[in-house]
Amino acid sequence: EENSRTLPRKEGDLFKQIVKFYEIKQYKKGLKAADAILKKFPNHGETLAMRGLVLNCLDRKEEAYDQVKKGLRADMKSHVCWHVYGLLHRSDRAYYD
Repeated sequence: EENSRTLPRKEGDLFKQIVKFYEIKQYKKGLKAADAILKKFPNHGETLAMRGLVLNCLDRKEEAYDQVKKGLRADMKSHVCWHVYGLLHRSDRAYYD
């Protein structure tokens, strides 16, 4: 359902922090923030996707793909999930070229 994407304020703020931590390369802190949200909302697609993105930066590639795919399955309509999925694939192409 559409509404499951909208997090309560506290978790919504945490989600913004994940993005910020990712941007400033504080990946472990991003992971911690994602885990805090997922403890309460284990199927929140966008958080799962962001967690995957952070894991990818920590060189936990297999786990990263697993999380991002799980995120997509949880929220197929989310542009955030699709964007993250694209980023993951792009980073892999750069990695193998």
